[in-house]
Amino acid sequence: MGFKCLLSSRALLQVTGSVAHEFLQGLFTNDLRQLQHGGSLWGCFLHHTGRVMCDAYLYQSTRTPEGQVTIMIDVHCGVADTLLEHLKEYRMRKKLEIRSAAEELVVVAAATIGNSISSCGDNAGSSPSSSSATYGGDQELSGPQGVDSFDTLAETFTDPRSFALPATLRKMIVPRKGAPPTLDSEKLYKKFLYAAGVGEGPEVFRPSKTLPFEANTDLLRGVSFHKGCYMGQELTHRTHVMLVTRKRTVPLFLQGELFDGKGGEKTPHVEGTLVIGNQKVGEVLTACGNVGLGLLRLNHVDITTRSFPGLSLSDGTTVDARIPEWWDEKELRKVLTKS
Repeated sequence: MGFKCLLSSRALLQVTGSVAHEFLQGLFTNDLRQLQHGGSLWGCFLHHTGRVMCDAYLYQSTRTPEGQVTIMIDVHCGVADTLLEHLKEYRMRKKLEIRSAAEELVVVAAATIGNSISSCGDNAGSSPSSSSATYGGDQELSGPQGVDSFDTLAETFTDPRSFALPATLRKMIVPRKGAPPTLDSEKLYKKFLYAAGVGEGPEVFRPSKTLPFEANTDLLRGVSFHKGCYMGQELTHRTHVMLVTRKRTVPLFLQGELFDGKGGEKTPHVEGTLVIGNQKVGEVLTACGNVGLGLLRLNHVDITTRSFPGLSLSDGTTVDARIPEWWDEKELRKVLTKS
């Protein structure tokens, strides 16, 4: 089983030039020295205050003229214009081309659930060997068939957060006109992420509001503590040293199937309050069907079961929230000790 989804919620920006790595190194939370030819990296762009502007994937294209570097930035379409303006503002006199590629290129996500795909390993950024011009596992996907020409056009990268997911997630960059007319619903992709406690986009990384660690940027290996200075680094480093992050994003499973009365799924109110008894302990950030993500105070977790006993929505709907297995036990205890 698996899926192949056109991610209509994503947009691509393109940074091209011989100093592309140097430029982004001063603006991105992760270490651009890990990003190699054909590789990928995930992290955040921050405001100078240390709060999130947006999360983003960086893909280094293999289809670049000699002597140049092209880095594709995969970001939620709702914050793409803001990020583009931000990048242009800090370009200064660097010889770079910074532009939107959203009109020409789209992002497709694919994963196979089963033994045919293994985890990515422990590196924060994917290695060049995990990327190719085509995706060889398509015959095992349960999605639409007849996409050979699409795969030939695609430039494929491994999602760097696959270590936290039940299967390796591939991201394919393809010309908009080359995308097949029928693909799986993007809802499959969202549920795949949410069920594992992995989020993206402004619902989870709320611009100018979210602190990077609240969205687990550190646990998802999206921030480097050894790269030196970058915008917003001071607060991030101080939080890391003091280990004070009282709220974090965790997966939510709402009781029962939720339908809209028309044969489709109903998504809960994404601003719902999460309570234990009469006490507010968090909030729903986003949901798709009965799977979602919430921001919860960690002092209410039962460390033995990794759950939040008695959790519900304010309307009484029972909610099961559990700390994902990819939260390392040692790190979990460190986090909870200072929460």
